[in-house]
Amino acid sequence: MNALDRYTLEDLLEWIVIGLLIVVGVLVALWLAGWVMVFLGKIFLAVAALIVALLKFLIPALIIAGVLYLILRALSKPQTAA
Repeated sequence: MNALDRYTLEDLLEWIVIGLLIVVGVLVALWLAGWVMVFLGKIFLAVAALIVALLKFLIPALIIAGVLYLILRALSKPQTAA
């Protein structure tokens, strides 16, 4: 007796339909995951652009502030007689 003889045509069709539903479900999950990844990618790009824009302003400002600090510190030292 063959192993397939135990299953009716209805049983085989049920398994095929269940398999197809699982495949469709997995494909829908992958499609949704792709959309989520695209959305997250756009958010990360926006955050990166914001950080670059801030750094373009902050780095020169910090350099200028550091130079001014060093100049003021050097000028505020008491003059000692040699």
